Amino acid sequence: MQSPAKLTACDYHRELDMVVVAFSNGVFGLYQMPDFVCLHLLSISREKITTAIFNRLGNWLVFGCARLGQLLVWEWRSESYILKQQGHYFDVNCVAYSPDSQLLATGADDNKVKVWTVSSGFCFITFSEHTNAVTALHFMANNHSLLSASLDGTIRAWDLFRYRNFRTFTTPSPRQFVSLTADQSGEIFVWSMKTGRLLDILAGHEGPVHGLMFSPISAILASSSWDKTVRLWDVFESKGAVETFQHSHDVLTLAYRPDGKQIACSTLDGLIQFWDPLEGLLMYTIEGRRDISGGRLMTDRRSAANTSIGKYFTTLCYSADGSYILAGGNSKYICMYDVGEQVSKSFL
Repeated sequence: MQSPAKLTACDYHRELDMVVVAFSNGVFGLYQMPDFVCLHLLSISREKITTAIFNRLGNWLVFGCARLGQLLVWEWRSESYILKQQGHYFDVNCVAYSPDSQLLATGADDNKVKVWTVSSGFCFITFSEHTNAVTALHFMANNHSLLSASLDGTIRAWDLFRYRNFRTFTTPSPRQFVSLTADQSGEIFVWSMKTGRLLDILAGHEGPVHGLMFSPISAILASSSWDKTVRLWDVFESKGAVETFQHSHDVLTLAYRPDGKQIACSTLDGLIQFWDPLEGLLMYTIEGRRDISGGRLMTDRRSAANTSIGKYFTTLCYSADGSYILAGGNSKYICMYDVGEQVSKSFL
């Protein structure tokens, strides 16, 4: 009696003589046969349930929702969840690996930050305090805390031991952040992690700042901007920008190699450029437009070769030894490159 919803999945357990039925409105029902007595009727999803089965013993029910990337295991006798997994409801904007590569954090337009265990592929915590899209993520070096930036104008620090938001950073006037400690004005805000006090505002970029990263080996902060530059700042000496790397297109993001001796920068024309921050020299350039295009949309009237327009990398991440770099962005593909050989190794 779920009209106008349609029945989308069902399963029968012979030993228990029970049937579970699932519907396109996210509702499922558990019934005792042969009289079809309703034991449970619950709504568990905002989208249609695409899978509903008993386990072998019949004490657990397993539900899947393809649209939400949702997996639920429910013990019907105790009415408790054994497992709850769900991907982001809207587009994912940013990802970050923990320093030990054991954890992966994702932020999306659904205002949520999710932290996943890399080895199992399971999300073990979801943070929902942001009130607008999450635009940037960064793990602290101690591996125990995570920072997230959002269009709601806050930077939030998350305790990955106690699973709580232990500090929130804001600016004197409301801003929309597109990367950690940066807003659309081109200014960079520096806070104290211990006190939450605003320490400094770095001005110099002539366009929005879209990427930030501290050097792993020194007190130098690197920033990338739509003004086609990457700037290095001596934050603690308050000397302002100490080095500027000029590019031919807007710089979307950057990443320090773990040893601090190389910076990778992604530009709007689909290139990844590698700089020596100590000597100020351009080392390599990788052409990524063709790799990231990966075919065409169903609605495109042009061939796949012409759909590299608007394709570029918006996130970069080095491997632990610095020999490979992962790049992703305005595409369904994640590309992995061998930095030394400047060639692609894999597409995910």
